[in-house]
Amino acid sequence: MISIPLVYLALPLWTVLSPIVVPVALLIDVIQGRWRVPTIRLWIFALVFTVHEWIGVAYATRLWVRGHFGQRLDLERHRCVQAWWATSLLGWARRLLHVELDLGDAASVPDGELIVLSRHASMIDALIPAVLFTGILDRPVHYVLKKELQWIPNIDIYGHRLGNHFVDRDGDRASELAGIAQLAQRALPDSALVIFPEGTYATAASKQRVARSLERRQHSHLASLNDELVRLLPPRAAGSLSLLDQRPTSPVMILGHVGLEGVAELRGLRRHLPARSPVVVRWWMQPRSSIPPDPPGRIEWLEDQWRTLDRWVVQELDS
Repeated sequence: MISIPLVYLALPLWTVLSPIVVPVALLIDVIQGRWRVPTIRLWIFALVFTVHEWIGVAYATRLWVRGHFGQRLDLERHRCVQAWWATSLLGWARRLLHVELDLGDAASVPDGELIVLSRHASMIDALIPAVLFTGILDRPVHYVLKKELQWIPNIDIYGHRLGNHFVDRDGDRASELAGIAQLAQRALPDSALVIFPEGTYATAASKQRVARSLERRQHSHLASLNDELVRLLPPRAAGSLSLLDQRPTSPVMILGHVGLEGVAELRGLRRHLPARSPVVVRWWMQPRSSIPPDPPGRIEWLEDQWRTLDRWVVQELDS
């Protein structure tokens, strides 16, 4: 009732304002010596993003009507729209912001159900699993996402219809874990279940906030791990363990990337975009036989995986 009307109002408003905003943005970029005009590029990308929202919402309405007003929704069609939305946005990010993905050998991803534990550095990296699984491998993907993303209409509508779970990080823990378990139970066959164990973008500022929070709550072990990790935040284990419990035979993909550091906020976007190097994406498969069956062992295993991922990120950034 709020976000969809706002999106539909935003596009004509931003279009009308563009003849004023673009010259002002150009002047700001020139004064600040930003010769690659990131402000103009980001403004145009915002327009493109809003167009995608228009198209996605309109198509969602059509699918809802064709599905007997929501009674029998065609989830395969919804998955196709999800793939289009993610790959098209990434294509525009490549044209306007020079964001290129180096996905390595996508064909090496094993068939069947997977649990994906992904690094989280910016909003952009949320597109990576969708592009990899729905866009390239033509396989379903389901997400555990923060509830704030429901303000983006397409993520809200398609996310709920495809069975994603939106986490209230301040909500009841048992209820949220039940929602994650339900996501796994309702997932489409051969799907990838994606969760971001850090829970928020890993930045210098967020590491400081996490350190203060862990110290206040006297979580000395996690505080020590936060100090040990250079680029990542300590993983929150509960959601990942819930997925492991619900999919007792699924292998785990540890998904890492470098190239999106510093773009979690608008200031960083203007400073680091357009990108000067590709976003390097790599993954490591962990068979279930390598994962301990008991919760304490699994927490220790997850923390070890995050240490390994952190070392890889540091090595790639230093190379």
